[in-house]
Amino acid sequence: MAIFRKIHTSMWGDSFFSDLDKDKKLFYIYLLTNEKTKQCGVYEITKKQIAFDLGYTIDRVSLLLKYFIKLNKIRYNEETSELALKNWLKYNASTSPKVLACMNKEFATVKDTLLIQYVKGIGTKSQEEEEQEEEQEEEQEEEQEKIVIDFDFFLSEFNRIKKKKLRVVDKKAKANITSRISEGYTVDDLIIAIENCKSDKYHIENPHFLTPEFITREDKFIKYFNYEKGSSAGNFKPKDDIKNAGKFDHDEKY
Repeated sequence: MAIFRKIHTSMWGDSFFSDLDKDKKLFYIYLLTNEKTKQCGVYEITKKQIAFDLGYTIDRVSLLLKYFIKLNKIRYNEETSELALKNWLKYNASTSPKVLACMNKEFATVKDTLLIQYVKGIGTKSQEEEEQEEEQEEEQEEEQEKIVIDFDFFLSEFNRIKKKKLRVVDKKAKANITSRISEGYTVDDLIIAIENCKSDKYHIENPHFLTPEFITREDKFIKYFNYEKGSSAGNFKPKDDIKNAGKFDHDEKY
């Protein structure tokens, strides 16, 4: 198969590329066209090789890689020395059976399979977004360690009320529960909200919306914790001494 790489002339008019200085332009074009590139858009290349080809220091290469990673234009695995190019398949797509076979063969050799998902655009996020989510999860886990919560009791009561057989409380629901407990509420308060939500006309007609994650969200929990059973849908009578009681939009969408 011929070894060549396509670069669309429209790239020069793209705001992302045109705003780069000449050093970054050269680096990005190199990433698209160097001899290590593959048909699938994921290839293995060391920082040492890049530095040698461009006459840069390895530190300079590291900084440039971080720059384009932050822009979510590439991904680079330090351990496997694999680099993935975003939108590669968009500009190098092919219906040729030979080309597709070549791409599948190359994908099979990729060590970091997350890079394949990145190139294909399958539910991927920028590295910065992933790092922020990881930090948030770590903070939530730390909070959960500080506060002792009987998640098993919450789950058993939820299953009892909903007549379900859920086996675990998912991470989002746990994080929500931890937040509600840290605000001064109790698991018993959460159970009250579940019971009230289940009796609401809308949720009687649409029972699938009532999940542990849904009812433990701040707005939903307060809404149904203050809900008075037997009142018409959307009619909420706030209880005394409850945060933000009564501050709801009666036309709120589910």
